[in-house]
Amino acid sequence: MRRLTPAARGVLLTIVLLLAVSWTLMALVLVPSEASLGTTTAGVGMAVTAFLLGVRHAFDADHIAAIDNTSRKLTDDGKDPSGVGLWFALGHSTVVVVAVGLVTAGVGALTSQLGSEESPLAAVTGVWGPTVSSVFLLAMAAVNLVILAGLIRGRSARHTAGTGPVSLLIGRLSATLDAPWKLFIVGLLFGLGFDTASTIAILVLAGGAGAALPWQAAMVVPLLFAAGMAACDGLNSIVTARIYRWSTDRPGRRRRYNIALMSISITVALVVGVVGMCGVLVDVVGVGWAPARAVAATDLDVFGFVIVAVLLLAWAVSWAMSRRRRDVSFG
Repeated sequence: MRRLTPAARGVLLTIVLLLAVSWTLMALVLVPSEASLGTTTAGVGMAVTAFLLGVRHAFDADHIAAIDNTSRKLTDDGKDPSGVGLWFALGHSTVVVVAVGLVTAGVGALTSQLGSEESPLAAVTGVWGPTVSSVFLLAMAAVNLVILAGLIRGRSARHTAGTGPVSLLIGRLSATLDAPWKLFIVGLLFGLGFDTASTIAILVLAGGAGAALPWQAAMVVPLLFAAGMAACDGLNSIVTARIYRWSTDRPGRRRRYNIALMSISITVALVVGVVGMCGVLVDVVGVGWAPARAVAATDLDVFGFVIVAVLLLAWAVSWAMSRRRRDVSFG
């Protein structure tokens, strides 16, 4: 396997800095304010909870699928996608940090609105989140499907795409999403949904802290959440980038392996996107079609972990194959 690229090293450095800053602030700002919470261990427990919520959020199926499919597309474009996960997490975290800032500033209505399923804000964000993530994943699946078709036929995806409206739309999306930093915007749009248990939990947690702690201490909570999510999403994209770069190094020898990886990537995006869209149709539009309701009821809580396991297995296979090739060449 190749050494880390400059982009991957930059991601690792950023992750280390985020972890160092957030946990240092926990020790210097949050812990000294623990007396306000009535116990000396409440602040540490709150910090650990926030960090673990960020880690768990990074393994949501829509996160993994978005990072995986975008990495696949950028690799085919000849670009390094190592920063995709970090940029996505930073965009998503920005929404959480700003929302917690509003809560700690005294905008308590935000917490009460999100905490009630009947509130107007919860109704809007409940539709926005799954709709944005589903549309994005289905669009990325379409982009990668065009690339896969070209790979199977032994031609470039540019020669596979047609000239119809759908093909033009796919081509426009492919041309727009041409750099890892643009996943910041995608993460921002995903975050505006406020539809995940992790996000609501961190808002409620920070809201409680804001009522008992100074604002600067309460703001450490979303920073730890952001650090946990950025660490996992960032490492995920580094591993994914290495897998996809290895699979495309020698197209002739690794064509079947590349096709298999792309098929997995597309399948993941389609599954998560279709489940999310069916959920919107059933819950919001009121669609009563039995198959749609069955798909909408699919539990994706552990699907993100399954995707990561498959990617790690693919990385292990590629590493073993590269070692074997090196041993044969020197044998």
